[in-house]
Parts: sequence; structure tokens; C-alpha cells
Amino acid sequence: MPIEPRKPVRVLQVVRPAAGGMKAHVLQLSAGLRAHGFECEIACPGDSELVHDALEANISVHPVPIVGPLNPLRDPRAIIALAEVIRERRPALVHAHGSKAGLIARMAVLLAGRPPTIVTVHNQVLYGGISPVMRWVYVTMERRLARRTARIITVSEALRREMLDVFMLDPKTVTTVYNGLDLDPFLAGSDRAKARERYGIPSDALAIGLAARFAPQKALDVLVEAAVPVLERHPDARLVLAGSGPLLEFVRTRARASSVRDRILFPGLETDMPGFLSALDVYASAAIAEGLGLGTIEAMAAGLPVVSTTAGGTPEVVEDGVTGLLVTPGKADRLTEALLRLAKDPALRRRMGEAGRARALERFTEERMLARTSEVYREVLG
Repeated sequence: MPIEPRKPVRVLQVVRPAAGGMKAHVLQLSAGLRAHGFECEIACPGDSELVHDALEANISVHPVPIVGPLNPLRDPRAIIALAEVIRERRPALVHAHGSKAGLIARMAVLLAGRPPTIVTVHNQVLYGGISPVMRWVYVTMERRLARRTARIITVSEALRREMLDVFMLDPKTVTTVYNGLDLDPFLAGSDRAKARERYGIPSDALAIGLAARFAPQKALDVLVEAAVPVLERHPDARLVLAGSGPLLEFVRTRARASSVRDRILFPGLETDMPGFLSALDVYASAAIAEGLGLGTIEAMAAGLPVVSTTAGGTPEVVEDGVTGLLVTPGKADRLTEALLRLAKDPALRRRMGEAGRARALERFTEERMLARTSEVYREVLG
């Protein structure tokens, strides 16, 4: 008698309005976990840019009006709507991404009476700038909701330590699963000459840059400050800051006020990351808060040395002195020193780039992440 194939286990991925890394991560899990026996559906705002991409990938989407910040008026509606989805779809597991979706999902599960919930913590929440009141609210809520959480996944050991130390959670319930990426497009590389022509970078010029959201935690104004002395000493050098976000004009203004304003480029939101990275010589970050840093992993896979701060899980990605150089967050002068060291040493850039590519392949592949996530799911489901 033939053996009937095992029915896929339904998982509901819950996320707030998502773009960038979190959107890509949810899509990766939802599509990739099919091969591991899980059929994922997504609950997210109906106007999220995630919806189109999910439907293109043949992933079911359920509109739930989750907003980004805490909202006493709108959050109860999201909880009720999500509880209705849970009752209708009857998933074996709910997997929420980020603190806000984690709050909504656990309250909805409490209302619906099922099922176990996993929450992935993608970024540092309690970095500088958060008010004491909001800190107290977040810590208090997380400690109470932790009792209704089957497992918390953190994308770095640094985030795991934060969850244990600040929120005083049971170590057995907090697991690190490193983000993983499809690295093949970055390993293959792109046409460097064509990419440089697109950005207006001379073929023999030093190019430093990154692609990021222009948000406070990325401290792109500090990166501009750090890069100015480097560009002054290297007349053909360029700083390329791709991306968009609420602080774009603020950073542009800082760049315009510098002595090298014509050599600080803002190409906008970049969708061809392999092409973008192929135009660079050094990938640089001044972040003051970071979960793991997907852009840094992509840069390493593309063979670039990295200059970055030690924010969050970055030291778990970049090996200081081997795949790049790490400095203390908020210290523009230290970033300048690191950038100057790599600017004058092409051989060091090449060695660090090769070591970074090997490290990315060893630790941060998509299949490694999917396999470990499926293990966590099965542990929770027994």
C-alpha cells in the first residue's frame, strides 16, 4: 500500500507594515519552508508592499490592520481581526515578526484560544533615544507576554543577551537563528564597469558606500562626517548612500554643507543589490543599533571588506581585523581612521573581502536559516 504524503503544517506569519529586510525575511520563510513541510500564510496590513510580492509567490495573504507604533485606538481592531483569521484558518503555529506584531499576535492568540506562538526579534528596541516611559511600557508588556510565548527567536546572540538580561526571560525559551540569504547572486558578481558608469564613479576611484534605510539607528549623518576626511585625502573617491527614509533630506543637507558635496552620491532606493555592491570597494556602516545586518552579509558575499560599528549583532557577522574593521558606535573619527586604513591598502581590502565571502557562505546561507527555523517549529509542536 502506498504511503500517503504527510499533510503540510499550516503556519501563520504575522508582520506589521514591512519593507526592506523584514519583508524579505518573511517572504523567504513563507516560500522556503514549503520544502520543510510547512505551508505558510501571511497576516499583514492590506496596503503593505509585502502583499503583492507574497501573492506573486503564491502565498496566501490575510489583511489585518496592524500599524507600526503602539496605538490604543487601532491596536484592538487589529487584535480582533487577527483572532478571526486564526479561528478561520486554524494554523498549527503563529509566528510573529517584530515587537509590534508580537504584541498583536499574542493578544489575538489569547482571544482565539489557540495556537502556540513564536516571536522573532529582528532589531534592538531599547537603543538610545527611546523615552523612559516607552522603555518601561515595552519591558513590562514583554515580560508579561513572555508567559504566553512558546519560543522567542533572535537573529543574533547580542539580541538574545538583551532579551535575557533586560526582560529576564527563561533562557530555554530564547533561541538564536541567524538570518540567511540566497547568496548566489552576490557570489556571481555583476558588471563593475557598467555599475560604475550608472553611478558616475570613475573606473579607478575609491568607492565607499552602503544601501540602508535613512532612519535614526543607521546614523548616516555620522557616516558622512567620517567619510569627508577620506574623500578630502583621495580626490577621486566617492561616498555612495543608496536608499530612502525619513532622514534622507537631513543627511543630504549635511552632505551639501561639506567640502566634498559633489562626491557624495544619493542614487535613491536600490533594487539591484549585486550590481550596486559591484561598484564599491568598501562597505561602511555607522549604525548605533542593529539586529544582524543583512546588507553587511550581502557585501561580504560580494567580496567587499566592511568598516562598521560594533552595534548589535555586527561583531557576529564581521570578524574584526579579518573580514573588516569594527569601531565603537558614534565615533566618527574612529570610522575615519578605519576607512583611511583600507583606502590606502588595496591588498588588505582584497584579503578581507575574500575572508568575508568565506564567512558569509559558512554562516549565513538561506538553507541554513530555513533548516534551523524548521527545527524550532518542530520543537515547539512536539
